[in-house]
Amino acid sequence: MPKISNHIMSIKSFITSKTFRTHILLAAAMIIALLWLSLKALDLYTMHGRTITVPNIEGLRKKEAESLLKSMNLRININDSIFDTTREKGSVATQNPAPGIEVKKNRTIYLTTVAILPEMIAMPDLTDLSLRQALAMLETHGLLAGRLEYVPNIARNAVLQQKFNQGTIEPGTMIEKGTRIDLVLGDGAADTRVYVPLLIGKTRDEAILLLNSSSLNVGQEFYLDEETNDVRVYRQSPSVTDRRERLEMGSTVDIYYRSDSIFDFDEYLAETLSINTPDLRMKSPEEVFRILRDAFLVVGNEVFENNVPVSQARAYRQDPDPQEQPIIMRGESINIWYRRADDFPD
Repeated sequence: MPKISNHIMSIKSFITSKTFRTHILLAAAMIIALLWLSLKALDLYTMHGRTITVPNIEGLRKKEAESLLKSMNLRININDSIFDTTREKGSVATQNPAPGIEVKKNRTIYLTTVAILPEMIAMPDLTDLSLRQALAMLETHGLLAGRLEYVPNIARNAVLQQKFNQGTIEPGTMIEKGTRIDLVLGDGAADTRVYVPLLIGKTRDEAILLLNSSSLNVGQEFYLDEETNDVRVYRQSPSVTDRRERLEMGSTVDIYYRSDSIFDFDEYLAETLSINTPDLRMKSPEEVFRILRDAFLVVGNEVFENNVPVSQARAYRQDPDPQEQPIIMRGESINIWYRRADDFPD
């Protein structure tokens, strides 16, 4: 027992000694120093507090983007390419991370660029399709309708031949997306005249599609404000604002454009296309159709009350009503309600 007691006393004496306190302080100082050095080393490794703002490189060409990112100690990786006819080939389409994001040095910026080579597509088979079906098929495949050529054939508006560069193009032939395909169609071997559609106020693409759907071609195009983008049809020749015009199938219509950002189309269309609302009461369905067609108006919903036969039907109500809305814009629709002719008073 005396030995144990002496041993305990010696331990207490060492713990309370100056030497022990000195060793403890030195050990604590070393631990603190090691922690400080570790944190500093971690800061240096992760560049704590030192970030780089990702620049906006969308629209730049590949070499320009590489040079800019390299100068900012950032890396580049092109991981995809897309086809986009509205952007410059070889330019940056998208980036990740996005512009303005804070990143560390040597961070990789992933880019999607616009493909340099054109997108190719297999030519569809349009033969024996109607014009409407052929136009829809071309649009589905990313192709455009070119010139419409009509030849004597009993199959009116049926595609007899599909052409490219004045020669026949076979189905399955690889062709650049966006290419215009000329169509040879039958004229029906009867009345080959068609009505000229109203193009005023339409965009260029809308006007061309409307002409093609009407079996007509675009003639000369004039840009009155010397701008080719963001334009709408200001005038057409032949004009159809005064009366209906008919042309031979495959004929051309000249178009005059004005810039939508410069010219006030709302006011112009209100002045040019406003007409008196026709009074259709007591008219037969055939007469209603002819009146609206000649005025560039559209037949809306038709209600035949009590299952009245078309041959005996007469319009008794319309919406809009000419008394309530005396002015209407060309292109709008009118709803019609019919009754038997016998139901009208003499």
